[in-house]
Amino acid sequence: MKTTLTLSLRAVALCSASLFLASASLAQTASSPTPSAGAALTAAEKDASSARKWSIYWGWNRSTYSNSDIHFSGADHDFTIRDVAGADMQTDATWANVFAIYLRPSEITIPQTNMRLAYQYSKDIAVALNLDHMKYVMGQNQSVPISGQIKGVNQSGQQVLTEQFLTYEHTDGLNIISIELEKQYPVDLFGPKVPSRLFALAGVGLVVPKSNVTMGVLGRTRNDEFHLAGYSAGVGGGLEVDFCKDFFFRTAYKAGYVNLPDVRTSSKDDKASQSFTYNEWLIAAGWRF
Repeated sequence: MKTTLTLSLRAVALCSASLFLASASLAQTASSPTPSAGAALTAAEKDASSARKWSIYWGWNRSTYSNSDIHFSGADHDFTIRDVAGADMQTDATWANVFAIYLRPSEITIPQTNMRLAYQYSKDIAVALNLDHMKYVMGQNQSVPISGQIKGVNQSGQQVLTEQFLTYEHTDGLNIISIELEKQYPVDLFGPKVPSRLFALAGVGLVVPKSNVTMGVLGRTRNDEFHLAGYSAGVGGGLEVDFCKDFFFRTAYKAGYVNLPDVRTSSKDDKASQSFTYNEWLIAAGWRF
């Protein structure tokens, strides 16, 4: 599964990069101010010199989710479980995992990750294509209200979500592929040799999860495949700090809404739908070119 996930996410990343490189050929070009010979770049000059340049970053995230109602439907069932709690599933950042997973090329897409390719349209406006690879896991053994029918039997009252009844997660990716518009505000936090900026952003995108669902109550086997399941919209903000001229660190907070009307739950065209809000915190390191 790890190999499939890695190849799939790499395919998404390569596709994303191709789309942006194609758009670059259509973008207008503009000369950037050049500082006098031998003079150190000020924060304002550095922002101006980075205008109309590309950047890419890689990072990691943690996320939280609101409770949600999940509706399941198929030929032999139509039921809803309500006020369901879910959580993320970030890989533990132990020293062993940092080198064995987080920084190991063959395993780098296993944690909850972020990738972004951005075009600096002007000195304070950027447009970006993002892949936010989060994870969502329905909590097991919680008791929730249920209504509807399963194999013709009416369902009501409370249902304990045991593994024998249902497992439901987007752990091979609650993958949000989005376009973001970003406004930047230069700030002098660390002196003129270390330019920094605050930023605010807003974006919309598609959600392509790889949902792992086992409907034990119906005798279904596990379903696990990528599928365009819905859409997302969100806003955010954070801080970016430059180092070594063309490299930068970034930390950000995002808040968003996810609507998934078409989650595949089995190979028999069974489906689920849900919507929820999320909070996401990320750190990343990037390069301008």
